[in-house]
Amino acid sequence: MTSTNQEKSIKKTFYKAIRFMLVADIVQSLQEMMLDYFISQHLGSDGLAAFGIAYPLITVIMALIACPVAGVQAICARDVSKKDIEKARVHLCTGLTWCFFIMLSFTLICWIFHYPLITALGAEGEYAHLRDASTQAILVGTLCGPFLGVLIILLTNLIFNENRKISVFLGLFSIAVQIIITSVISSIVPTMAGIWGGYTLSLAISDLLIFLYLRISHKTPDSMFYHLRPMFKFGDVKDSLKTGLPEMLCWAYFILSATLRNGLVIRIGSKAALAAVTLSDGAEFGELVMTAVFYAVLVTIGEAYGSHDKEKYHAYISTVAKSVLKIAIIGGIIFMLTAWPILNIFIEEGESQEVFNIALKILIVYGFNFIFYFITSMFSSLYETIGLLKYAHLNYLLEAVFYAVLMVTLGFSIGVDGIWYAQPIAEILLLGFNIWLVKQHNIWPGPETSPLAKI
Repeated sequence: MTSTNQEKSIKKTFYKAIRFMLVADIVQSLQEMMLDYFISQHLGSDGLAAFGIAYPLITVIMALIACPVAGVQAICARDVSKKDIEKARVHLCTGLTWCFFIMLSFTLICWIFHYPLITALGAEGEYAHLRDASTQAILVGTLCGPFLGVLIILLTNLIFNENRKISVFLGLFSIAVQIIITSVISSIVPTMAGIWGGYTLSLAISDLLIFLYLRISHKTPDSMFYHLRPMFKFGDVKDSLKTGLPEMLCWAYFILSATLRNGLVIRIGSKAALAAVTLSDGAEFGELVMTAVFYAVLVTIGEAYGSHDKEKYHAYISTVAKSVLKIAIIGGIIFMLTAWPILNIFIEEGESQEVFNIALKILIVYGFNFIFYFITSMFSSLYETIGLLKYAHLNYLLEAVFYAVLMVTLGFSIGVDGIWYAQPIAEILLLGFNIWLVKQHNIWPGPETSPLAKI
């Protein structure tokens, strides 16, 4: 195989992995965008600000889901590769059951302690009038966790282990169901509880419809989706949760950063700034692409690393790095250029000019930040691929520390805009650290003394 043909083959594998992973990410991103849209339309900037107060706690849902989702998918993929379909089915059923009850337990905790939680998140003083809406977001919003966890586990395992075309259809179908039901319920009950209640109901119905589809179409034991049922085996889920722990920790660092960011906005900003932050989180698509590429790097580089062929590994990592750099630059430019039209989907420019202007500035900064964030994420994925988990966790931790220190320093020195500017500066510093790290410890393909020598 010539060098050119080899690069084409590697790129084909890389972009194929991205394409499949984008389905699950699009489902997740469209869900957040949909909620922000309905909140903006029915409740305006007050609703966005109220959701901004509850946002860090709502995001915990995704962190808790990330652990069983990543773990179950990885374990089931191993079972399927060994042609042990029965074991894959057991891991899938056990993961679905435990994920549902883990999320339900989190919901109960939020219901019991909602008053001190919402107070700690900032619903007091000049934001006290937003307490009711923020409380509704927590009480009703956390109900979606069990149903969302089941939906994501089913879709990701269908994508990787079964008919991918059907998986794409089911993912888009579930989004359509969610948009229709949430739209109808929120129109009838135009409150925060109505919007989140409609969304939770739509997730439950989506789960039911997918389960019915699986029951009808998967009637032979050759499929891991044959006869899905509740299972409480602790040993099987323990392996899955352990495998998915890095993904949950990644989300944990994100939540800590988001909590500090929103807390600083409440302290040194305004209600308009808090509403703009919430709006920009829903309108920003960079995380969607980044997550897909993160998994694509794991799959593509992992294939070469596991082959124990050093030349193949060198070719793969070089080609993938070039592809990541190209996507980072092109993606960052596209996100900056499309910030204005995307915001107009959520809120008319003249409706709340201050909120619109702040959100536009945040999205442009996010677009610039995407370039560096994308590349540093590639390093994290590389570390996980070659088994250097301590470097992956160090990367996540330093990202949160750099961002936190810069947010506080710039926020109090130059004002609320410093909070947005802190993110790209933190990623640039982290990129410099990663370049130093791979050279200092020979992590990039190189001498026989490097951690890669064993391949």
